[in-house]
Amino acid sequence: MLSAYRLCKTLGLFGLARRLTRSHLRILCYHGFVMDDEDRFRESLFVSREFLDRRMRYLADNGFRILPLGEALDRLRDGTLPPDCVTITIDDGFHSVHAVARDVLASHGFPSTLYLTSYYFQKGTPIFQLAVDYMCWKSGLETVDVSGLGIPALAGETNLQLTPEKRSWLSETVHAFGSDGLDEAGRVALARRLAACLHVDYDRIADSRILSLVTADELRELEASGMTIELHTHRHRFPEDPDKAASELADNRAAIEPILGRKMDHFCYPSGRWSPEHQPVLAANDVKSATTCESGLAHAGSNFLALPRILDDNRVSQVEFEAELTGFSELCRKVLGRA
Repeated sequence: MLSAYRLCKTLGLFGLARRLTRSHLRILCYHGFVMDDEDRFRESLFVSREFLDRRMRYLADNGFRILPLGEALDRLRDGTLPPDCVTITIDDGFHSVHAVARDVLASHGFPSTLYLTSYYFQKGTPIFQLAVDYMCWKSGLETVDVSGLGIPALAGETNLQLTPEKRSWLSETVHAFGSDGLDEAGRVALARRLAACLHVDYDRIADSRILSLVTADELRELEASGMTIELHTHRHRFPEDPDKAASELADNRAAIEPILGRKMDHFCYPSGRWSPEHQPVLAANDVKSATTCESGLAHAGSNFLALPRILDDNRVSQVEFEAELTGFSELCRKVLGRA
């Protein structure tokens, strides 16, 4: 596939696709940024400063115009969008957005949008599921006694072999128990017990904030630097039940809007999971747009409550990135009749 992309680029097909799709909007999507070894832990979630800067330089060097999300969508809707427009979005709100991405984007003068989930923003603790996953991945032990964690399913596990499969099973078991039966203080205590079993330094994870979200002060600084903060649910879930979905939006707004001093009206589906049943809830709550994790370019006829994006991470090569940005991949998908 990569060789085919390189050939098509050499033949000028990328340039042709860019001309054919120049009126479309490219919505880029990122998540977290590397402060330690997060990319080795989860390559789909964290990219390095150098990676982000290389992508941003490509946009600058190749004449793409970067617009804020709100302006870009308004102009896409009314037919005044300039050619070759890109808007940059970041999901979740990791501390590394402030520590890494802010400087890179500011150095290029690029505006962006941060979709901020608010439960861990308020709590200030490492995201429990990610912390558990990370510790199970990080541990250098070959066997571990987890019988004393206080989890019934692990009561007899005094010599658990830490194969890749067992590490995943241990993480899933701990996460399920903590999520179903404990409050946040209980989850932190459980994570500390797990860290002790695995010989991983939980305090280092918490103090470095590699798996934590931004603070209120950092949020204000991000907005001042040109990053607009928008909706991403409170608990990083968006149930199909209308009342529960509306509650997620209300809680998200209640946690963040008083800090911003304005209303948030653009939304990102957590984990990209969405259905048409969500859209009446969004419309009733004055949400102007909602982005998914489905690949593609947005155009004037797009459903603004189910907008496609270009997900960029370590698994995406430079030529694949260029294929998406120029619209070549989008045209291929249309020709092949599949997303």
